[in-house]
Amino acid sequence: MPPAGSRRLSATGYVEWVLGDLRGKAAPHVVTAIDLRAIALFAENAYNAEFAGRTAFFHTDDASRSVTGDRTEFIGRNGTLRRPAAMMRSTLSGRVGGALDPCAAIQVAFSLDDGQEREIVFRLGAGRDRDDAAQLLGRARGADAARASLEAVWHYWSHTLGAINVDTPDTALNTLANGWLLCQTLSCRLWGGAASTSPGARSGSATSCRT
Repeated sequence: MPPAGSRRLSATGYVEWVLGDLRGKAAPHVVTAIDLRAIALFAENAYNAEFAGRTAFFHTDDASRSVTGDRTEFIGRNGTLRRPAAMMRSTLSGRVGGALDPCAAIQVAFSLDDGQEREIVFRLGAGRDRDDAAQLLGRARGADAARASLEAVWHYWSHTLGAINVDTPDTALNTLANGWLLCQTLSCRLWGGAASTSPGARSGSATSCRT
């Protein structure tokens, strides 16, 4: 039993793999695996004409994790991401492989006493192959490394997008024009349709530019 004042909680990271141009077309070819060297969920699509050798990964450092690569298990039959079946369970099954509706889900269970804090970092990315993906994860372990990588991305996009600034009476339009719209134009149009052909991933809760 946890001590008085302690709460048992969990943090869950969830990704729906694309690994191609359209998820519906690519999903039957996506194969997931648990890589024991990197202790991460890997995903590959050997039928992706542009990036057949790439390996995508999802990972957390926390040892008290459980995982699944099966979207049907995570959401549940006729379920939705608003109320996924996995939230009603204590652990995930560890099911990975082919012939699944592919996803990557990692659930970390932990206890917090009064006044305690806990930082849990999920990492999502892709390498040229499995070895490269494992090496990338090796360099990114720890909260400090993850924070430094994120700040480098923020700095890059702030510098790139800051070259043009649109100022209108509409705050929402300013946010769209100075951020997401330019990101989409650069990555999806000027840089060779990167978002439609990259081994990217779509998160059920994130809104971001896929590059």
